[in-house]
Amino acid sequence: MSSNVGDRKGLFGFMSAILGVVIAVVILEVGLGLLKPRIDPAGQMDEGFILYDSRLGWKLAPGWQGRHVHHDFDVTYRVNPLGFRGNELDFARPGSVMFLGDSFTFGLGANDEEVFTELLDQSSGQTYLNAGVPGYSNDQQLVLLDSLLEYRPKELVWVVYLGNDLLDNGAPFPLQAAHGKPFYRLAPNGSLSLENVPVPLKPKPPAFNGKSVRSEILQGYQPYNVFQDWIANFEVGRIVNQWVGIDAKALREHLLVSTQEQVDLFMGFIAQGNASLEEAGIQLQVALLPGQGLTREGSIPQVYQKVLSSVLTQRLEEEGVDVLDFVSKLEIEESPESLFHPNEGHFNRAGHRWLADVFSESLSD
Repeated sequence: MSSNVGDRKGLFGFMSAILGVVIAVVILEVGLGLLKPRIDPAGQMDEGFILYDSRLGWKLAPGWQGRHVHHDFDVTYRVNPLGFRGNELDFARPGSVMFLGDSFTFGLGANDEEVFTELLDQSSGQTYLNAGVPGYSNDQQLVLLDSLLEYRPKELVWVVYLGNDLLDNGAPFPLQAAHGKPFYRLAPNGSLSLENVPVPLKPKPPAFNGKSVRSEILQGYQPYNVFQDWIANFEVGRIVNQWVGIDAKALREHLLVSTQEQVDLFMGFIAQGNASLEEAGIQLQVALLPGQGLTREGSIPQVYQKVLSSVLTQRLEEEGVDVLDFVSKLEIEESPESLFHPNEGHFNRAGHRWLADVFSESLSD
C-alpha cells in the first residue's frame, strides 16, 4: 500500500513539474506577445516625406523637414530642394564623391549631422553627397543614376544593402513598402528592359502581401526540422530557434544556387550603370553593406548576407569593379550589434561613425 502511495506521489510531482513548465512558457509567451506590439517597426514620421513619382515609384519631397520618432530614437530629417539629404549647394560643386543607395545610405534613424556622409564631409576638404532614398532597390537606383550624372561627381559609391536589395530587384512592388516601382528584366543576351513605367498609382495587390524577406530568401527551402518549424509560430519558439540554430552549411549550398538569377540581374545593373559612368568620366565603387541580421550567429539573414557578399565580391572583381565589402569589416568588430538600433535595425550614431571611418580609409587609398 505504501508503495502505491509513493508511486502516486511521484507521478503527482512529475505532472506538477510539467504543468509548472507549461504555465511558465505560457506566461512568457503572453508577456513577449504583449511587449512586441508596443514597438512599431516603422515608428511615427511627420507627413509628406515621400511623393509619388511616375518614373521612380516615389521620391523624397523637396524641401521637406520633419521628425521621425521610434522606440529606439527621436530624430529629424531635412530634404534639400533637389530631393536629397544634405546641403543643396554641395551638389553644385563638381568633383564630389556621391553615395547612391537606400535608407541605410540616407541614414534613417540618424539626425542630419550624424549621417556618415556628413561626418565624412566635416573631416576632410572633399565634398560627399548623399543620394540615398529610403526603400529604393537597385533597379530604382539605376533609373535614378542617369539624372545624377548632371552633378558631375568624380566618384560614385553604389551602396548595396545585402539585407533585401537583391530580393526587391525585378519586382513591381518591394517587400517592405506598399508603393509600386519600376523594374528591369534581363534578356538572355544580357540586355535590360525597363518595365512598369510609368509606375501605376495603385495599391499593392494581395498576392504580394504574403511575401516577406524570409520567404523570398528561402524560396521554399526548409532550414528547420518539423518541430522547429512549428514552434517558429510562437515568440518563445523564435527565441529557441535562434539559440538552436540551423544547418548553415546546407542553407549556404541552397543559396549558392537559388540566388544565381538575383546576382545575374544585379550584375546587369552594374554593367549598364558602369558604362554610363565611364562615359561621363566617373569612377565606380560598390560597397556591400550588411544589415543587423549579420550579427545574429547562425541565423538565416546572416547566412544569406554572407553568401551574397562572397558571390558578389567575386563577380564584381571579375568585372574589374572596385569593391568594399563591409561584411568582413563588421565581423571583426568586438560588439557589432551595438552599431545598430536594437529594434528598428538601421545604423545608430555609433554605426554611422563606424561607416565614416571605414569609408574614409577606403576612399583615401
